[in-house]
Amino acid sequence: MHMQSPEPRSGFVIVNGIRMHYLEWGGDGPPILIVHATGFLGRIYRPIAEPLTAIGRVVSFDQRGHGDSGRALDGDYGWDRSVADLQGLIEALGLEGVRALGHSAGATAIGALASDRPDLIARAVLIEPVIFEPETQVSQDRQNMLYERTVRRKRSFEGVDAMYRNFENKPPYDTWRRDILRDYCEFGTRPGPEGGRELKCPPEIEAAFYQRARDFDGLGRILEAAARMLVMFGERSDSPGITLADKLAARLGSNRIVRFPDAGHFLPMEQPAEVARLAIDFFNE
Repeated sequence: MHMQSPEPRSGFVIVNGIRMHYLEWGGDGPPILIVHATGFLGRIYRPIAEPLTAIGRVVSFDQRGHGDSGRALDGDYGWDRSVADLQGLIEALGLEGVRALGHSAGATAIGALASDRPDLIARAVLIEPVIFEPETQVSQDRQNMLYERTVRRKRSFEGVDAMYRNFENKPPYDTWRRDILRDYCEFGTRPGPEGGRELKCPPEIEAAFYQRARDFDGLGRILEAAARMLVMFGERSDSPGITLADKLAARLGSNRIVRFPDAGHFLPMEQPAEVARLAIDFFNE
């Protein structure tokens, strides 16, 4: 059983012309900012956010086109915009000495901002960052395939329970902790115009982020960053990041790379308690 705490406090700020939604989870001390993966939203990282309140003020937010944040009027969902939005949010909230924890593309954005603006990111936990070797960038054919598969994904459901039943036994959701999957089904959707529930992040927006991934040198930016980092990988992940673990270890130190043998790309949804424990230890060093 996982006890539910009171809901975090919700707020909005304007960042780069977009109404950005954020959540205050509580806690005192230097800020800790959680940045979600593509297609998700800040709310579903509750099992990580709540333990982190023991060591700091914890904030999560929804990236452009996700959750309760606004969409890009110009349709720009490039990864450089994610980095600019992250910087803008930190500045709009007046955060200083940020300790950041990101998942997937959210981790890549943190690493890039740490390179561009070392004054904003004090420490970073990167979970399954999306990174490639420049000479082995994903081919355009593969990007097109991923785009087409994503835009075809189911976007509406009869209700939260129906969505949960649809996902609970299907990869990758079948390995998620059940309360996190339930939160995704509830908070990652809104009432649809014709009843039922629809995804807050439409498949075409999610696909737009994937389509632009090959154009962004996340690996190079992370390797240039001066901030102290802890990088976590799931050894069952189908993301290419883990193949670069040794390269990251040479730059960051082998003790800054953690491998989870029984987890995949959705490590925060599979083992949130261990992720939170390691993050707390690292942030407290």
